[in-house]
Amino acid sequence: MYLRARTKEQFDERKKEIMNAMDSLYLNKELNSIYLKDISEMTHITRTAIYFYYKSKEEILLDSLYNHFIELDNGLESLAEKAFTKDEIINSIAELLEKNIIILKTMSCNLEDIERSTTLENLIVLKKELKRFQTLFKRLIQKCKCKNDENIVTASFITMMYGYYPIAYPIEVQKEAMKQTGTTIGLSLKEIITESLKLLLK
Repeated sequence: MYLRARTKEQFDERKKEIMNAMDSLYLNKELNSIYLKDISEMTHITRTAIYFYYKSKEEILLDSLYNHFIELDNGLESLAEKAFTKDEIINSIAELLEKNIIILKTMSCNLEDIERSTTLENLIVLKKELKRFQTLFKRLIQKCKCKNDENIVTASFITMMYGYYPIAYPIEVQKEAMKQTGTTIGLSLKEIITESLKLLLK
């Protein structure tokens, strides 16, 4: 029997459980194929009770995206506080993004959907974390002693982030089309991110 959370700790635990289920489903399915029933089956929370925490699956994904950005930014902050070589910084950024792949998939596949279905207040919270990402990324660029303008490099990298996921994980029909036309890139996600950062940070 499901019991509603009575403390903030319980409330946060249930939300985390819902987000973890969403992450697991989202890494293997498209958002339009995920239902609250699927999330309920992966948790001890009923479908009806999920509405106590979130109004829609898009809102769950937005919260997950925000939490992954916090994890990414915390990793970048730790990186910025240490003395690393340019190659080590590039490699670490690629590893952090690979670990938080939900960010890349959401940006390329569903960001506009979740932005349209949420509130301005929720979007401002997310954009503040994105601003933190930009600030930390610029700090890392400065450590790399890059010749290019840091604002242009940052804007270019954020633009690239929208394209990493579909290049590294093309859908089946795209895989076949790429195979038949010889346009397969043949690099892992980490390799694509690493090589693009090397180009930007020359």
